Amino acid sequence: MEGFEYKVRFHLQRGQHYMHWQIKAWDGTVKYLDPKKYQLEMRGCKLINKINAARKVNLAGRKDVCGWVECENFDILEKDSIDTKYLDKLSYNPISDVHWRRSGDDGEFDWDNSKYESLITDGNKVLVMEESYA
Repeated sequence: MEGFEYKVRFHLQRGQHYMHWQIKAWDGTVKYLDPKKYQLEMRGCKLINKINAARKVNLAGRKDVCGWVECENFDILEKDSIDTKYLDKLSYNPISDVHWRRSGDDGEFDWDNSKYESLITDGNKVLVMEESYA
């Protein structure tokens, strides 16, 4: 993976795009996707966590932007285009845990900065389509 072009996160600020996926390009353009209508397939991904900001969120119990997915490219798909039932789920909620987590790891390992060939969204979830690589 050379350069990341996009920053993707679940937008929790109140307003028109509350609980939508926010896709921010490095040129500053921003797009929002309704997770009830669309899935987002991201390629060349890295899980980002600003740990100091995450610790502040955890202590205060107040939301702030401190984690996202960086990706090289993405496709927008109609909702339920890809069956995600058997895919591992990634989760990030610094109010309860300051690290990225993956289903089945029992909190033994943080997945901050891990890289993936392909991730997909399903609702407000991020799932692993193609495994990570070094």
